[in-house]
Amino acid sequence: MDEQIKEKLRQWAKEYNVDAFIPDDPVQFPHRYTEKKDIEISAFLTSWISYGRRELILRKANELHAAMGPSPYRWIMDEGYKELSGNTVESGKRDTFYRFYTYSHLRQLCERMRNIYGKYDSLEDALATSPYPNPVTKIQDVFRDIEGIPVLTGTSACKRLAMFLRWMVRKDGIVDFGIWGTSIRPHELIIPLDTHVHQISLELGLTNQKNATLKTAVEITEALKEVFPDDPCLGDFALFGYDINRKTTL
Repeated sequence: MDEQIKEKLRQWAKEYNVDAFIPDDPVQFPHRYTEKKDIEISAFLTSWISYGRRELILRKANELHAAMGPSPYRWIMDEGYKELSGNTVESGKRDTFYRFYTYSHLRQLCERMRNIYGKYDSLEDALATSPYPNPVTKIQDVFRDIEGIPVLTGTSACKRLAMFLRWMVRKDGIVDFGIWGTSIRPHELIIPLDTHVHQISLELGLTNQKNATLKTAVEITEALKEVFPDDPCLGDFALFGYDINRKTTL
């Protein structure tokens, strides 16, 4: 990577890793809370539904958080998810929650989280018990067989899981929370790879991989370590900034 590209990435990261990023991004929802368990649950459920158009994601996340109220942790432990109006549908109709998720899928995920918090003080502690070294595969392991969690044997880039981990682990205290500090470190994170980040990475020469797989995400992350050696996912803001910058200069 040449020095000109490195400098641009540094500049864009600084420009877009700011408080003003939060109100228009799904990360706004866990920012409503201060307790670790509430933040974890809000962040995980928000990342779980982060498919499709941003305005639709924000609308559904807002609806879900209105139901959860002041404490997602208490909502999970008190089984509030069983009281959602969408749990009861007419016979023969699909209980659609969001896109291809059903209310049944949401209940299964919430039950898994309730079991986790019944055993561990935090989701971070639960992931620490997984034998897998990769932080993304730790989540795949702990939440295996849950709809929307890519299988361990697949090739998915696991963008939503990587995004959740970025929120929890990065420690600069601006957009991301940095509330996890024992089992996963910032330099172990993997870039959240969506189609936009993939295309930009191809253009900048951060990868030659044509398919958006976990292997591709790891390759891009390794390239970003040339610029941000201890915090490669700071490059997520830089690549987002590059995309915004080029659109405004067309």
